[in-house]
Amino acid sequence: MVEKNPDFPRAWVEFVDPEDETNLYRCDLTWLTSRWTCIWGNGCKGIDKENPDVGCCTLGAHIADKDDFKNTKKYAAMLTPDIWQNHKEGHKNGMFEKDDEGDRKTRAFNGACIFHNRNEFEGGDGCSLHILAGKLGVNPLVTKPQVCWELPIRRTFEEVKRPDDVEITVIGIEEYTRRGWGPGGEDLDWYCTTATEAHVGARAVYQSYEPELTALMGKKAYKILAEHCSAREEVIAAAKAANNTRAIKYLAIHPATPK
Repeated sequence: MVEKNPDFPRAWVEFVDPEDETNLYRCDLTWLTSRWTCIWGNGCKGIDKENPDVGCCTLGAHIADKDDFKNTKKYAAMLTPDIWQNHKEGHKNGMFEKDDEGDRKTRAFNGACIFHNRNEFEGGDGCSLHILAGKLGVNPLVTKPQVCWELPIRRTFEEVKRPDDVEITVIGIEEYTRRGWGPGGEDLDWYCTTATEAHVGARAVYQSYEPELTALMGKKAYKILAEHCSAREEVIAAAKAANNTRAIKYLAIHPATPK
């Protein structure tokens, strides 16, 4: 099993935001109908080969904005020593820091995000904020920094002036490839979105990530997206059933999909 080159044909759909006609959604159907799933703890190699058990939490999480910072601080304050391995360290020396460009992020400590529990911790391994969500009975997107629950969905914004001088915002909903990490993305030892090992989900990304996509797009826009994705899945299934190799080729199925 190998990591596929991220440069491959993709199928896209565009539609107007049903709640704001100045927004146009541009969504990557190839990614959203793929069978990617997070395999952390079940085959994930991690972005640092020397620290595979940490997954993609090696560097700490960049905070999206003031609201994201406020929300993360709120739930971090609810963490207790029994579910957060670095509770003492976090409260003594800080939970957040700034990167070289001055952007705020969760602090990296001992090779991982300060909120990450190691495998030997009795309170549970992985993200302590994720564990907290389970105890509170809420979706982890409520308690975690936005980038943590958004990945590997990437939402982008592009201001566009059309030939008729009408200005719109094109909102991209797409795969968070290595390039989404910036220049350092190519230095990651392993990355999951184009790795065949991670394309083993029982459901398509648009289904398994319904809560996250709804949070990013709104209920009405997500419903439209889901309809497009469902229709695409039906067409792919029909092409495969008919062994129509030409149709399958031009449907631009994600290359990491097992044959």
